[in-house]
Amino acid sequence: MSVMELLRGATSTRQDPDDLRALRRALLAGAGTAAFSALVFVLPALVVWVATPQSSVPWTAALGVGSSLWLLGTGAHLTTGGGHVTVVPLLFLALALVGGSWAAYRAGAEAAGDRTVRLVRDLVHVRLAMALGAWAAGYAVCAAAWALVALLAGPRPVGWTLLGPVLVVPACSALAALSRWVRRRPMLAGPSMRRPRWLPEAVRRALRPGFEGAAVLLGAGVSVCLLLVLLRFSTVSHLQSELAPGLLGGVVLAAAQALLLPNLALWAVSFAAGTGFSAVEGASATWTGSRTALMPMVPVLGALPEPGAFPGVMPVVVLVPVAVGAFVGWRGLRSVARLSTQRTKLVVVGTAVLVTALSLGTLDAVAGGSLGTARLSHVGAPAGAMTVALLLELAVGAGLVLAWDRWKLRR
Repeated sequence: MSVMELLRGATSTRQDPDDLRALRRALLAGAGTAAFSALVFVLPALVVWVATPQSSVPWTAALGVGSSLWLLGTGAHLTTGGGHVTVVPLLFLALALVGGSWAAYRAGAEAAGDRTVRLVRDLVHVRLAMALGAWAAGYAVCAAAWALVALLAGPRPVGWTLLGPVLVVPACSALAALSRWVRRRPMLAGPSMRRPRWLPEAVRRALRPGFEGAAVLLGAGVSVCLLLVLLRFSTVSHLQSELAPGLLGGVVLAAAQALLLPNLALWAVSFAAGTGFSAVEGASATWTGSRTALMPMVPVLGALPEPGAFPGVMPVVVLVPVAVGAFVGWRGLRSVARLSTQRTKLVVVGTAVLVTALSLGTLDAVAGGSLGTARLSHVGAPAGAMTVALLLELAVGAGLVLAWDRWKLRR
């Protein structure tokens, strides 16, 4: 054995305890991230229980309710009184993913800072992969513990939906952190990971325009919801006061409704697409008008339009998704060379339109559509119909941009 080999062996032996300590820290960081995220729901549930001295339920029930609500906020479904609650607050889910990716990024900082990078199978730096894997494992273990608390003391989560908070959220957060580190230090990933061979070039170019289009449409929906709340603020505040939640309960109720803002924005997008939405069974809104029924006591629903027929020009709102389709087409054309073939442009723009429609349809499917039994079992926008309608309307706008581009090139 040569002297250099002895030195390498000694060095690796000394580094092994350091590597184990780093993995242990990443594991604990993942568990801490899940614990902190869950406390956003668990602490208010316990505080409300403490602030209600006449309550006859034990503190463990409040703990179970808080953990169940956290699981709901990160993608699980709940069973209550024979019905299912599947409405996932998308804003909290987004915050959980953003916070998780930030925490995972911090957990991988030590490994990502290595001067010597060793790739495993030409994919990713092995120490960074192990650190992010340990972080995700710690998050999953803590999330599973909260799921056990919910199963024992709270509204029972539906078994298969626990894959969301236990596996999908930490995995997506770790992948987002890995992507951020690779953008910062490209040497941390091999070429086969930076440009995966299984993903066609046209699809890679279409992803960003497609996601941008989805963000624009969702942002437009958020703007409409906020405008309606402002215009009908007196009705919303009256419903809030009728519930008499008190100061603490009012803050919790307002925060819970704010977390549902992206869900309501999808209702507005579905309305613009022509597929409408339903607040409860018998209360819906489409281009033709709004129907009313006995509504649940949710103050923000007071912002919904008054029942009755809408003006005949209301279908003009379809121009919003058509305009976003034109934006997607323009962004898709900018991602390819100007003198690319018409077939290349068509494939990129068409894929971008498909990404936009599928992104919003997937978000609506994740958002769920049930708040319980009977009339509350069908709430929100129809994901399938909305996706198809958006696909057609976006394609019209993108097609106009493609036609304009072709006409300019032939001049």
